[in-house]
Amino acid sequence: MMFKWFFLAEDYVVQLILRSPSFQRGVRRIHRTVQDYKHGRDPSEPLREGEATRDPTNSSGFLSHFIDELRNQARGTTTNSTSNRPKK
Repeated sequence: MMFKWFFLAEDYVVQLILRSPSFQRGVRRIHRTVQDYKHGRDPSEPLREGEATRDPTNSSGFLSHFIDELRNQARGTTTNSTSNRPKK
């Protein structure tokens, strides 16, 4: 009897999640990314938010900084940022 209530509650929570707009947007975004990767971007599709002003030559995003830090650490030349450290 206890398990029956548990499964009913689980079904209710799953239904709530599947109906939520944020979950649907996330699924749509993942699907669009996979389709763009597999088949390429549709040229007749309008630009997405931020694409018109994005500068592809300036990749100063988090990922590029993170990769640079990993490369520096692999070489043994870590960057010492003394200006950001608090004074003792």
